[in-house]
Amino acid sequence: MYSDGIPVETIAAQTLSNVRHQYERLSRDEAVKTVFNFLLVFSRSCRSDDPVSELRDAGISLPDKPSPLSVVKELRQQMPTDEAASEYGQLALAAGADAIGQWHKDNPVVQPSLFKARSDFLESWGDLGSGSGFCELSRLFFGKLTERYLNYFLDRAASETLPSIHDRNRFEQDIKSHVDDVSKHAFETAKIGQSFAAGWFNRHARDRLPTEREVESFLAVQFGKLRDELRREGERK
Repeated sequence: MYSDGIPVETIAAQTLSNVRHQYERLSRDEAVKTVFNFLLVFSRSCRSDDPVSELRDAGISLPDKPSPLSVVKELRQQMPTDEAASEYGQLALAAGADAIGQWHKDNPVVQPSLFKARSDFLESWGDLGSGSGFCELSRLFFGKLTERYLNYFLDRAASETLPSIHDRNRFEQDIKSHVDDVSKHAFETAKIGQSFAAGWFNRHARDRLPTEREVESFLAVQFGKLRDELRREGERK
């Protein structure tokens, strides 16, 4: 539907096409792999009685009681400088930070048991060590990344199509509900992939770090699911 001459459907379709095209290669993207590997290693460390030492062995430095902010800060430190400086690298970093913050918010610390001592680290993050904990963090990452890519390509498509700031502002108001709907679909698709993520974690990451090929294979499946959902969404519009 056009709104006051603004080609809303055309721009929305172009946005979905751009994101689908980008998702064909993201399983091999170094920034995405860096962020995902960090989330994976962080989750695995929560299976250990001494997660700080295990993380240190993996080259990750966190305090005994890490806050979401300190975890995100270390995530940024892990990103290669050239990747962190790129636009796509920034999207991956921001999605990883969003996922960490949201997971921590959704899993508040409960009163510790009087009969089972746990470290400060595990009191805050211990539930990440299970397959279900990892797949929830993974779902948040893929959902947040999709949402950010949608907005990024939407802004680019609008800038290329619309001649003035006034038109772009009106377009943003008209398209907001559409983007919200697509984002919800993306999150639901990522949620469907939770059982796959949990199974993959238990098979490939429970007792060891997965190989690069195993990580790329996992990412290819997850991005494939998201790409298919975005294609179906485009066909419905």
